Amino acid sequence: MNPITRSELLTTTLLSTRARQWAYQNMDYLNKPMRLFGTSQKVEKGGDKRETYILYLQPAGKVSRATLCAGAAAAGCEGPCLISSGQLGMSTGQRAATKRTVLMLLRPEWFKGQVLREIDAAEKRASKTGIPALFRLNGTSDCDFSDIIGQRPASAFYDYTKVLSRVRKNTLTNYHLTYSGSMFSEQSRAALGKAVSRGYHIAVAFNTKGLASDNVSIPAGLVSFDDTDLRPLDPVQGGIGYLKRKGSNKGQRAAEGAQSFFVTAANYNEFTNIIARG
Repeated sequence: MNPITRSELLTTTLLSTRARQWAYQNMDYLNKPMRLFGTSQKVEKGGDKRETYILYLQPAGKVSRATLCAGAAAAGCEGPCLISSGQLGMSTGQRAATKRTVLMLLRPEWFKGQVLREIDAAEKRASKTGIPALFRLNGTSDCDFSDIIGQRPASAFYDYTKVLSRVRKNTLTNYHLTYSGSMFSEQSRAALGKAVSRGYHIAVAFNTKGLASDNVSIPAGLVSFDDTDLRPLDPVQGGIGYLKRKGSNKGQRAAEGAQSFFVTAANYNEFTNIIARG
């Protein structure tokens, strides 16, 4: 990869002002080699194993001037996004996500090639260990990576997305998409209703940690998606699974109103009506 230069950072229109400043101050780190995927071995019920490789980028417009999460505004998820909290470079994980995003924007061909090389290396490892590899390119973003996925038809990929058309138009048989529902806006509620009526695989986050004080119950018939995020391995495909809210305190949950990414006490009836209509 050709090193990124300070003069390039001064003239690029691809990065936010804050991201340009961060990159300028971290040139040595920015140009050091790095692995793009994070990895973890996830054990499913029944003993099934997958070696998961997840690409973590900085979401929405945190680094990129053009959003990397097309559905974020309508879904109202920029605030609750776990990686979106804090300043750029505040932790090791944040720094790495920022660096990956800068590299993707400023060195797109190198970035694509590196992703493919790491996929090939992971598949080679899987052939030796006997543990299948599974890839998630949008760990904290919502980009269209269909070009990369299409180039590796023998590999298995999955993602969550808030862009309903991405689920509808997906023709890649090796790419599993779960629609991420939101109660934030009229647009997001309408999209959730369409996803329900079409029988898509749907994940919905509830404004609760399971405490009685949260005052939000999970409707009967919804399954938990909290045990694992490996949606391609769900025994039933289609329907709604629930997630409990992460990274919050009682005060934050109590203050959550009807206009929310989450299903809350204030929008609960509307959510159940959406399910019923579907």
